Amino acid sequence: MSIIGEMHAEATAKKLEKIILSAMKGGRWGSIRSAVRGFAKEELVEWYYEECGETWGSYKPNEQILKAFPPKELKKEI
Repeated sequence: MSIIGEMHAEATAKKLEKIILSAMKGGRWGSIRSAVRGFAKEELVEWYYEECGETWGSYKPNEQILKAFPPKELKKEI
């Protein structure tokens, strides 16, 4: 991947991280938090991990997200 591609992946990963953390902790979601959290898990988390991987290690996944939603590879090892 080119340096431009890695930079784009990092920017995407940062934006996804903000969205996922907001779904996990954001106060404005109130009574629908579980639905928002489920949506994040099903639709955003794996994409986030893929984008982090495309940065070739320059951007690491957030520890809170790793703990709440372990990547599929980690689940298989456990």
